[in-house]
Amino acid sequence: MSAQVMPAKEAVETPAKRARLDSPQPETAEKALTPEHIFKNLRLRRIVRENHNSTVAQIALMFYRPGDTGLAGHGAGGMSAYERSFEKRGSAIRDPDDNSNLLVSAGHNQASVYDNENCGDHLDIMSHFQLPGEHAFRSCCWVRAADQDAVFAAAGDDKLVHLISLAWTREIRVLRGHSEAIVDLQPHPTEPRLLLSVGNDQTVRIWSVLSGQCLCIYNYNGSAARFSPDGLSVFVGSATGEVRQWPVPKLPESRQEPLVFSTSDSNLVAAAKRGIGAAIDCLRFANSNLLVKSMAGRIDYYELPSNTVIRSFAVRNHGVSVSRFDVSYDDKYLCVGNSRGEVYIFSIESGKSVRRLAHKRSVRPVTCSLFTRDCRSVVYTGEGGFIWRYDYVDDETLAEWEKPDDSASNEELSE
Repeated sequence: MSAQVMPAKEAVETPAKRARLDSPQPETAEKALTPEHIFKNLRLRRIVRENHNSTVAQIALMFYRPGDTGLAGHGAGGMSAYERSFEKRGSAIRDPDDNSNLLVSAGHNQASVYDNENCGDHLDIMSHFQLPGEHAFRSCCWVRAADQDAVFAAAGDDKLVHLISLAWTREIRVLRGHSEAIVDLQPHPTEPRLLLSVGNDQTVRIWSVLSGQCLCIYNYNGSAARFSPDGLSVFVGSATGEVRQWPVPKLPESRQEPLVFSTSDSNLVAAAKRGIGAAIDCLRFANSNLLVKSMAGRIDYYELPSNTVIRSFAVRNHGVSVSRFDVSYDDKYLCVGNSRGEVYIFSIESGKSVRRLAHKRSVRPVTCSLFTRDCRSVVYTGEGGFIWRYDYVDDETLAEWEKPDDSASNEELSE
């Protein structure tokens, strides 16, 4: 039985209380916004609960825009500035083939695609994909498999990589080769046709999303991976905390047999560590340097190619759990969640926490958090099928919210 893309199902959406203004309000021209001011003014505006009521393993935003060449610049000093403009009703104004509003989530045996911008405060569900049986997804990402189409990849316990087209509303290709569950997927930053997968079968693979062929295999017991910003290397973390670097060779569209690399072909970036929670669950790049996070909530910032630690970030109350983090698209900040449902925003340059996002209803472990491209929203997810979104709210609107609400009930006012 093949998997199917199903009509969009209604998600349970809950607005933050007393969020009376539905559309973004423009800032005055005289006041230049700083990232710190934006983070200070982040407020919870939307909660979505997916109908599977299970852990959402990962979420991913599609940042490709017309004229973009992959994700050039992200991780190597920052991408070009990205400013959104809105109409009066709150919908974002964009080019017809600009898909940077799309958010995909993967949890349990389902993957859902949302419109993250064009409906004002809403996360409007657009498409829904469900695997047969109870195989759970563990990772997802967007790929550029075709022009004028939005395609995402999702993989997990069924050992397959599923490529789903929104334009065709169906699965367009399945990548087969792993013999155990797939725990991580990563797109290539400059070669849209290439996709990286990490499996529990002690292999890391590079695929062509156009032909469906496996082009390269790294024999290593990895737990998370990331391409370098230039796409010429792949960095892989393991369950022991070790991180290794392999070259990415020139790969033709198809091969009779994939190229195979072993540990002896790699460079050691970080040695194995002892203790519970040493396993690596996420790698990212910022300013051409490597950020490595362990399941215990420690993030080490390595200078490359010397492989020395510039600084470390300790996430409070993290516990031992998988929690993917994100780097802002100017390479200056990172956001990461903990086991108590909180998200911290750190300055990469100073190492200091600049904002803690917490709400009394958000108490379950955070599995993934990310910035929108303009950093005016932070989206995170976790157990129970919840997706949370904090949005920037300007000072004028916040002042309006502080005024007594004559229409509110006594119970709302007491809260």
